[in-house]
Amino acid sequence: MPIKTILVPMNAAQSDSVTLDLALMVARRTNAHIQALFVRPDPKDIALYAGFGPEGLGLGRLMDQVEQEGAEMSARARKAYDAWCARNDVGEAQKAEPASRVTAAWREELGAVDLIIPRAGGLCDLVVETGIQDRDFALEETSIEASLFGSARPTLIAPKTLPSRLDATALIAWNGSREANHAVHAALDMLATCHQVAIFCQPEGARSQADPADLVAFLGSHGIKAHPVAAAQTGASVGADVLATAAREQATLLVMGGYTHGRLREMVLGGVTHHVIHHASIPVLLAH
Repeated sequence: MPIKTILVPMNAAQSDSVTLDLALMVARRTNAHIQALFVRPDPKDIALYAGFGPEGLGLGRLMDQVEQEGAEMSARARKAYDAWCARNDVGEAQKAEPASRVTAAWREELGAVDLIIPRAGGLCDLVVETGIQDRDFALEETSIEASLFGSARPTLIAPKTLPSRLDATALIAWNGSREANHAVHAALDMLATCHQVAIFCQPEGARSQADPADLVAFLGSHGIKAHPVAAAQTGASVGADVLATAAREQATLLVMGGYTHGRLREMVLGGVTHHVIHHASIPVLLAH
């Protein structure tokens, strides 16, 4: 299915520009609409974590501080968005419509990231997220989890530096699981334009070995020529092996399932997914 609406959660950080650039790389193929979303913290939410004894006496002052910092972050994110639109000649439109060019819109909501992003992302075709570029900035991982698990939409993770193109070589990390198959389906539109598509398929744990020939046949039915490749670091962790293989194949896009260690409302990134989004140097398309 062609990608027509793309959600980009903003972090009010320098990385926002790269994340928007990645969304634009995808959007230009189908003249999609980009929705930039900034979730502004609600000062009232801190009351849930504040005490009602002497330590709670400064609650009003703390709420004022949260309000001020939120306003400053919102202004910074909006300034970056406006500059990005001007720099890339992206016209603004309030909603996605059949268009002959890429359009974008700014949206700001007050509340919690893990509640707002799933609601907004659920009505988009793709979410483009900033990768884990600052290990002390927990909001990035919270936002990714909200996009991947909460919205149930494919999520494209931006690295620090983008490749010059996405459609050179794609590497699919595939094990036959539901998550991996969802990722393949979500990526079909992008895979169709790639010059090369490689398949990384290695046994892991007690999971029965998947046959990459099955995926080659499926992709072939969609007009996509693919071939399996050997692992670059057999014996290493799956996450490290995937990234090493992607580097060896000079991949410009990695497609894989997004896995979780949690259950239902307590979902957290699984080991392989966690490793990849913390260390990938190319865009990663995840689906759960």
